Amino acid sequence: MNRHGQNSGHQRTLPTAPYGTNVTRLLLPCIGLLVIALPVLAQGGEDSRHPAVSEVRAGTLLLQQGNYQEAKAHFARAEALQGKPSAETSAGLCLAELQMGHYQAARQMAAIELQLGTNDHARAQAHYMIGTAWLRESGDSPADREKLQAAEKSFRESVKFDAHYDSAFFNLGYALLRLNRPEDSNAAFRDFIGAAAENPAYEKDLPVTQKTRASRFQVVDSDGHPISSESLRGRFVLFDFWATWCPPCIRALPAMRQLSRFLPEQQFRLISINEDEDLQTWRQFSRAHEMDWRQIWDEKSNLYHAFGLAAQSKLSLPRYVLVDGDGFVRQVYSGTDQIGLVAGQVVRIVRSEFRSQRAD
Repeated sequence: MNRHGQNSGHQRTLPTAPYGTNVTRLLLPCIGLLVIALPVLAQGGEDSRHPAVSEVRAGTLLLQQGNYQEAKAHFARAEALQGKPSAETSAGLCLAELQMGHYQAARQMAAIELQLGTNDHARAQAHYMIGTAWLRESGDSPADREKLQAAEKSFRESVKFDAHYDSAFFNLGYALLRLNRPEDSNAAFRDFIGAAAENPAYEKDLPVTQKTRASRFQVVDSDGHPISSESLRGRFVLFDFWATWCPPCIRALPAMRQLSRFLPEQQFRLISINEDEDLQTWRQFSRAHEMDWRQIWDEKSNLYHAFGLAAQSKLSLPRYVLVDGDGFVRQVYSGTDQIGLVAGQVVRIVRSEFRSQRAD
């Protein structure tokens, strides 16, 4: 079995990250949950046929494809055709510059977007991009406190404009973590869960109905306590399939920690299921990172494949499976899903279910 298979969020083979690898180093290349909304210029009428609109649409598509240099060229052409900068072109140029590692240029574009933004979410987004540029530029040196503090300031400005901007809380948590302020970092990740639970963007496709019945199992957790499918009945369970060699899984850990504590225990449990080949790697990593919620080592990936998450010869992480109190799968999330979507929908689904039960 290839336990270093492709992660669906990155579509690439993940290298092994042995125990002792600097977690911050794993986080930095793609830290940031770069989820921004490029405003659409025009939906109809004469403006929709303006050449600048086509350039923005082409640039947006290229951003989604990861072709940042070409995307930048299209946004620049759109700006030239318009005769002046706009919030749309500045946002697109900002993201292209940021993804190419041009941090000062990204901040300059975000500053223009901030001036031209017409609503609070646009202003929140501009501050978020400025903060993300500072966070990435801070590199992997704990001594570069000035850049980290600048990032913290920008993320705090972002959530002042939009209290539901969960991605800003997420990055704020990492900036504070690198500033060696664990309590403040934990608070930011708790706010991330709360913001995601209220973010209207995650209402899509809710409510969810019962799907297939989850596989029956009986295992032992890291403390030697037995866990079975029957013992979990009566509450929702989110199964978090992860591995130490999976960077998106590692980035999600602080959020998973707060999610494990966010809802009442009689309503919800988070169980993290490790897919490393080596038992000691998992034990050392989980202890070193104080993963104090329920942990399981999935020997030979039996649980992973019992849930039907991939073909027997493959292993794609992370995966999140939400099972209800009757043992039915309600939702399956993959590495392509935003962690805010996962957390926000899980909290919504659990709260809604128990409100309905009380009403009955």
